[in-house]
Amino acid sequence: MDAHRGYRQARLDVEWRSSNYTKLEAFGSTRRLVVTPIVNWHAIDPAFRTEPGVSYLVETDDQTILFDVGFNQGEASPSPFENNLKKLGRSLEEVDTIFISHLHRDHVGGLKWEKQRTFSPGLVQPLFDKVEIFSPVKISYPGQQPVQLARPAIIGEGLASTGPIARELFIGRVDEQALVINLEGKGLVIIVGCGHQTLDRLITLIDASFDQPVYALVGDLHYPVPEGRLKILGIDVQKRLASGEGVFSPLSDADAADFEQQVSDKFEYLALGGHDTSDEILQRLSQRLGRRFQIATIGVPIDLSLVATEGD
Repeated sequence: MDAHRGYRQARLDVEWRSSNYTKLEAFGSTRRLVVTPIVNWHAIDPAFRTEPGVSYLVETDDQTILFDVGFNQGEASPSPFENNLKKLGRSLEEVDTIFISHLHRDHVGGLKWEKQRTFSPGLVQPLFDKVEIFSPVKISYPGQQPVQLARPAIIGEGLASTGPIARELFIGRVDEQALVINLEGKGLVIIVGCGHQTLDRLITLIDASFDQPVYALVGDLHYPVPEGRLKILGIDVQKRLASGEGVFSPLSDADAADFEQQVSDKFEYLALGGHDTSDEILQRLSQRLGRRFQIATIGVPIDLSLVATEGD
């Protein structure tokens, strides 16, 4: 079965090498950028519920974007997302844009919603009024018409999507998009859900599609070294089935060291989540990057607008 995965990935590699991307036109910028982790592995207070899932609330000058909705692995009510959003004193009524990074259960609210090719922050799908929904694959949502993005595209003032980058995993094909925000005076901030598309290809696509320099990255990049967070029947799902080059070629410590060097060279600031990256890697990055790094933690807003003005 892993050989079949390799064959399908080889076909995607051919498609990737033949892809041509043109630069997006000027898409504006924002002076304000605050990213608040709603769901992830680490929290500042035990009142917040952690899990191996992802959700961020992203605020710019003009928009409030909900980036993914977590996992709710235990099918609880309230879900970790609902619990944490309430404790943060925030509301879904603030949201005007929903951005789904990819159609995996730990990003769309659970296996039930993944199978139905939709999403939900809880056990019941809330009604969203005047909200735009962007997805890298075809999905549905009650009362809405989600927009499927096939290529890099502008989605708001200072906001864009990379469009999907496809990858064949042991668990199946995944098409993942990242959110790109032009922070005034600094450059592009990339917000990533899982990092399945690989950092190399993500950066290659962004360099080909945008004129602005890359400044920072916020999110999760899938480095479960030496082991992942999620195990099913004793199998390290994140390491063996959802990263590396297959079941028998998982990410190694050498791969992690190369990754640490790459992010150190590429980004002036990095805020990395722990839902699919080990504490060992997070601690190594913290030691290496110092004030240029923080762990994405529920209850701790990542204020890039403040970071951007330090020392100016």
